[in-house]
Amino acid sequence: MTLAFAYVRASTQEEVRQGSNERQKDVIRQYAEPRRFELEFFEDRAKSGKNTQRPDFERMLKSLDKKPKVVIVAKIDRFARSLSDLLRMLEFLGQNGIGFVSVNDPGIDTTTPNGRLLLQILGAFAEFERNMINSRTKAGREQAMNRGVKFGRPALKTRNGSFIDRRKVIEMRQKGLSARAIAKSMECSVTPILKILKENL
Repeated sequence: MTLAFAYVRASTQEEVRQGSNERQKDVIRQYAEPRRFELEFFEDRAKSGKNTQRPDFERMLKSLDKKPKVVIVAKIDRFARSLSDLLRMLEFLGQNGIGFVSVNDPGIDTTTPNGRLLLQILGAFAEFERNMINSRTKAGREQAMNRGVKFGRPALKTRNGSFIDRRKVIEMRQKGLSARAIAKSMECSVTPILKILKENL
């Protein structure tokens, strides 16, 4: 069998919970099985495509000395979210004699001239779409802020209505106090304390 690397990524924890990575793996397996590829999976969870610090993506690149024939993804936006990044990575793979296939983007196969051309076109559209979404999101946020809408995490309060000092909760936890003991000290229920501690794991 021929070695192939498979990369899957979910941008958020919600995508992970909804099974995005598993669906991507299934798509890649269905593609690889009839071609007799031996798959080695690399998986990033809750990592944005804009984030260059993707641990398993980096691990995959460092493992190219295993000489896989191809890198397979379910969709190109799982691999890169900007055209410049995409083309840079594909050039790097090409220099190492490694192809690239995106299963759900028909015709994308960097071992053929037509595939390379189509990939560049799709990459350009993907970048354009992302820029449009970002522009609409920014405009919508500015309009909401002008109407007085506040963004960010809601403030947690004690029973008497005062705000819970998140930093103090963390400090008390570091001193070895239990969530229940912290709640008693802060004069609030244990629920917001558990919420703060969970957010700062």
